[in-house]
Amino acid sequence: MINEEWTRLVTTDKPHPAETAFVAGYLGHARDLPDRLAAYLAAHPEDPRAPAVKAIILVTLARAELLPMARESAAEAHKRLMANTFSLRDAAFVEAAQQASLGLWREAIRALDRASFLDPEDALPVKMGHALRFMLGDAAGMLSAVEESLSRMSLSNPHRGFLLGCKAFALEENGHYGRAELAGREGLSLRPDDAWGLHAVSHVHEMTGRVNEGIEWIEGHQETIRGANNFAGHLYWHLALFHLEQDNAAKALALYDAEVRRERTDDFRDIANAASLLMRLELDGHPVGSRWEELADLAEKRMSDRILLFADLHYALALMGAGRKTKALQFARTIRDHRPGPFAQEAVWDAAGQRLGAGLAAFLEGDAQNAFEMLAPLSRPAQCLGGSHAQRDIIEQITVEAGLRAGAEQAVRSRLLTRLSSRGGHNRFAETRLARLLNRRSPGRGVLGLIAALTHGRDPAAHHA
Repeated sequence: MINEEWTRLVTTDKPHPAETAFVAGYLGHARDLPDRLAAYLAAHPEDPRAPAVKAIILVTLARAELLPMARESAAEAHKRLMANTFSLRDAAFVEAAQQASLGLWREAIRALDRASFLDPEDALPVKMGHALRFMLGDAAGMLSAVEESLSRMSLSNPHRGFLLGCKAFALEENGHYGRAELAGREGLSLRPDDAWGLHAVSHVHEMTGRVNEGIEWIEGHQETIRGANNFAGHLYWHLALFHLEQDNAAKALALYDAEVRRERTDDFRDIANAASLLMRLELDGHPVGSRWEELADLAEKRMSDRILLFADLHYALALMGAGRKTKALQFARTIRDHRPGPFAQEAVWDAAGQRLGAGLAAFLEGDAQNAFEMLAPLSRPAQCLGGSHAQRDIIEQITVEAGLRAGAEQAVRSRLLTRLSSRGGHNRFAETRLARLLNRRSPGRGVLGLIAALTHGRDPAAHHA
């Protein structure tokens, strides 16, 4: 009897079908996830966990206008918790929702960890905590949390493959590339619908310079990608990077149009994919036409959000790429001078945000020396901005470009040789920049020409074909 009472206290009864469908969709980045969430919310109006997970999802979208909705959902979750018989796991989810909606992401993560401890078979709190840690760049926390959860989850759990995908990504972000690939492949063998695990292995290919394998890997998993939501665009972003590494800019741009930006959403993750790919192309001297304009229009609407510094970076890139110097400078200086809204981002701003904003502003103003001095020390602190090594690499590429223009040859050469070594001795970005050092070539076309023109007051309109 005591064991039965304890079980009822710790966890709820067996999940109902709508909840089960939602959890599987959330774990697998399913295309119809909004419909599954709506069905879950409607199926059991007394369940406190449903509005709690909605609140957490709204927070992870990093949009200012959604925060009041997140707080309303968290309040509804608390109301349901107080009105009905609840479990300790339910209470942990409600606390996570409340903390997340108030900008206390680390406190929310601790509550989700508690929910996972109370119910080792529940993968949802692990994945949600993984998402928040990802936004905070907490690679070590991602790894320790998922390893702890996997150690207590039964081998027969149908969601185990999803957590192996999380483990694979965490291992990759901690530099354990071999183990990451093994975990990702194992997870996909259990859950072929796990887009996150698929993407983790793509990151391994990216970071180890295995371009051909990366292309084959993504092209060989089209069914998984087509079943995913807008996360599919990120997987095609990886494919475009591989083609760019092969110096096939035309293919990268074709993928941009057909897949990466197929749906012109204002989701910060989609904007990040688009802006960083276009910036890479332009830094390589490949004009991208008018593609910047719609991104810059969306970025202008997000300048006052200041929810996530990772998103701010990519909004700034969009404004820079479109040649909107006044707006771009205003935003870069805002990043430099003002803390973001959520309390969880204040430490990130202290560690990297101020330098990032200052470096981007200097780069825009044509002050390559100052830009390099601001951005060069960010190699390690930049991890706290969130995202992945591959996504944050755009900061490194801009840093190298600033160093080349500033004449910091020895420092740039050291960075490039380190990059080349870490990628198996083959990396086109490093090789072409080292060639520029050897040949003392002037900067190419693209964004550099734009910045030079803007610095000297010329009309940038001709920059866009």
